[in-house]
Amino acid sequence: MNSIPTNCSSVRNIRRVGSVHAPFSSAGLQPVRSVARRVTRQTRRMAIFNGDVVADDKKTDEKTAAASSRGFAGLPEKPEDMRQSTPAASSFMQVSVLSNSIGGECLKDAVPLIDVLLVVQQKMDFVKQDFQYCWRNTLNRDNFDDNIYFEDPISKFTNYTGYKFNITFLRNFLAPIYEIHDIKQNPDNEFEILSRWSFSMQFWWLRYLPPIKAIWDPRLAFTGTTILGVNPENGKFNKHVDAWDSNKDNKFFSFEGFMFVQQQIWNFSKSSDLATPEFCILKKYKKYEIRRYKPFLVAEVKLNDPKQSEGGNIDPAESDKASAFKQLAGFLGEKNDRGQGLSMTTPVFNKSKQGVMQFYIGEGYKDVSEVPAPKNSSINIRQEPGGLYGVDVFSGNAKQPRVNDRERQLRQWLKRDGTMPVSDEWVLAQYNVPWQLPGFKRNELLIPIDESTFELW
Repeated sequence: MNSIPTNCSSVRNIRRVGSVHAPFSSAGLQPVRSVARRVTRQTRRMAIFNGDVVADDKKTDEKTAAASSRGFAGLPEKPEDMRQSTPAASSFMQVSVLSNSIGGECLKDAVPLIDVLLVVQQKMDFVKQDFQYCWRNTLNRDNFDDNIYFEDPISKFTNYTGYKFNITFLRNFLAPIYEIHDIKQNPDNEFEILSRWSFSMQFWWLRYLPPIKAIWDPRLAFTGTTILGVNPENGKFNKHVDAWDSNKDNKFFSFEGFMFVQQQIWNFSKSSDLATPEFCILKKYKKYEIRRYKPFLVAEVKLNDPKQSEGGNIDPAESDKASAFKQLAGFLGEKNDRGQGLSMTTPVFNKSKQGVMQFYIGEGYKDVSEVPAPKNSSINIRQEPGGLYGVDVFSGNAKQPRVNDRERQLRQWLKRDGTMPVSDEWVLAQYNVPWQLPGFKRNELLIPIDESTFELW
């Protein structure tokens, strides 16, 4: 099984994702290390970085010390530090060559094989730590070949100008957030790097058009893999090919990919701008997605007059939720021992196994002991452990038999893809007020997943 990121950064309704430093695999790095060990120590040490040669050991050591002070795998303090190597990289990147073998000069146009392999290792470090900067700051031209080839299901470019245009357009128009979950060297091609990522976007400029934003505010999300090729002649990226988890056909031009984008753009269901539990999307398929939730605090109360569903669980879609909602809303008001109002949050969770309704308690509280105690003894404050969930997002009214049909369908999809539910438990999450028009309502059905059956790659 592939390792699953356990320290995922967070997404709020696909609005915010931070950087992820997952336990990156070292698979495929042995050729680099074994070759490096065989290099004979000579009179001069060099560090190859992005196709350039740094021959000054003192400067290299200063860079290493600066990186160490920020901690291994930490992001550079600012974009211009993107060329900074890490201590781990330095141990592999410093190699010995005969200073007189080529007249004291290192030919940049003919990089030796050992140097290229080391450049691939350093490129992996760059992708792990700094590739997110491509979407937030100006691209570092030195990292990319003039004839870099880019392809995803709906776009293709064959040079750096087109590649930069694509990234600049997305960055300025859709405010993308790029998150890397894992990275490894391609076992079939030593000059290729494989990465697994999540990518989310939204039309940020709609904030200046409130009437339109009130009815249409799409959030787009994609997950998949990237092949990054390294040119063995200059040590620069010369290929960037993306494949989406949502597609069977990932070759340009993919009508399937185009329709997946359109499906997300013209989705009018909305969630509010209130605080939500933090999660990251690990895989997004055409019909459902897999998320990892971080632990979060909730206030919960038993559903009134609960209805039994198949298997003996409570059916949240059929139970009377009005009384439970009123009690929890009162607690978030001032019905607690401090007479203190808590921020409204979303969604409202309804759990089938426990037969409870839950309100998420916002970010201001990190522990149960910090939360004001409810005056209503029926309300319980506790921490949800988070974890992996299969999620079906749908609009309309969350009523029977529709909800049960979607729950059965989601289980079938998970089992078909080899990801097994933990139990027959499910959760209904509702994001909108009851009087919202059905076409604008956002609902989610969540099923907890057995982590041992989930493969990231």
